Amino acid sequence: MNPERSRLRSRAGITITAVAGLSLVATAAGAAVVAGEDQTALGNAVVSGATLTGASQAVDFPCEADDPTTTEDESLCPTGIGNTPLAGFPTHGSTYGVLTTGNAAYADDPNTSTSTGYSWGVADSPIAGVKDQQVVRLDLGAATGNCLAFDFKFFSEEFPEFVTAGYNDAFVAQLNTWAVAKDPASQAIIAPGDFAAGAGDTISVDASGPSAMSAEQAAGTTYDGATLSLVARKLVTPGATNSLYLTIFDQGDGIYDTAVFFDNVRYETLPASQCKSLALDPYEGTTGVSPLATSPTWGPNNSTISLPVACNLPPGPIGCNVTANATFTPWGQKVPRAAAQAATVPLASGSASIAAGATGTLTLTTNPTGLKAIKAAKAEPAKMKKQAKKLAKKAKTAAPAKAKKLNKKAKKLKKKAKQYKKSPAGTLSITVSNASNGASEVLKFPVKR
Repeated sequence: MNPERSRLRSRAGITITAVAGLSLVATAAGAAVVAGEDQTALGNAVVSGATLTGASQAVDFPCEADDPTTTEDESLCPTGIGNTPLAGFPTHGSTYGVLTTGNAAYADDPNTSTSTGYSWGVADSPIAGVKDQQVVRLDLGAATGNCLAFDFKFFSEEFPEFVTAGYNDAFVAQLNTWAVAKDPASQAIIAPGDFAAGAGDTISVDASGPSAMSAEQAAGTTYDGATLSLVARKLVTPGATNSLYLTIFDQGDGIYDTAVFFDNVRYETLPASQCKSLALDPYEGTTGVSPLATSPTWGPNNSTISLPVACNLPPGPIGCNVTANATFTPWGQKVPRAAAQAATVPLASGSASIAAGATGTLTLTTNPTGLKAIKAAKAEPAKMKKQAKKLAKKAKTAAPAKAKKLNKKAKKLKKKAKQYKKSPAGTLSITVSNASNGASEVLKFPVKR
């Protein structure tokens, strides 16, 4: 049974006036978000790199405008437009959209309560078992790129008290076809084609990974928690028109508000592999980086080893943070596996932080022990030749039988020295690791004599 929860309707006193194309626009200082039901104005506030051809909301809610003669803000509507910076929005232009399960006008209120919210009591929701479903549809003109994208941030008053407690409010983004349901037992969201989050992830109160909420991300708003500012992406066909469906709803009850800020709806041209939203594991089981050179660069006096790498994530808030450790294994002919492992020595360590979709350098600092091993390996051919020369000299004064053995050994050493001289001094192995998902990769490079 769901725990008993208090209900609080929080309002902040601001002055607003009506203007053409927008139901409500704030004029008082500090009023960042104004509730309003003009969906075309909402679409124009968020669409940047695309053409808006239409906008609508699935349910016509009985929105109320503010009475400017009172000190209280009576504006009431689940959607609204932000026109003052708040929680990292807008991300493009001067406005952004607000979609909530309650009242958008609450978004910029001071966070003086843990239970701010408004329940619409929607009884005819097509999503069985949810409360206060709101769906906005934005119709877009012909795609000018291969990737549809928009920026968003998910907020909720359910955080942190009601995480995994039966109030898994959620946000869904779908393209061209709307279909949303929920599992009545687990509250898992069933939304084919949802691209707000990546594979294995959802945008909801209970989410983890890049979609996990924190109090810090909600600073400045009335909400108790929020995600990072995320980017949703979906491959589209260039030249085709598209309809973007944005859905938000309460689960458990309709009391506490959940919201999403969204902005900069656009078409992009990206490699297909980067036109994706961040998944539960955004690195998809890899370290997230790939080398851009066939061999690393050694710094002055071999004090550092540098390798250019690329972060393979799509442009956004999550980058690649990796560590690296290098070892050196001397080269040798027919060296037993155990002996080769025993000969391997630690050589260097380092790390790199690279922005998503960008390139950078993985730099490792070497240690004296490893450099000594490399120096010895490089000197091995000369050492063998020197030993062969001594044996040959010794053979000149030795008895015939012993001289034959010494000369034979000297000949083998000379041959081996030639083989070593033509071969690398050894193998540099760089193990790159990503602590966020435990993935690691070993990169191997020859070390020249």
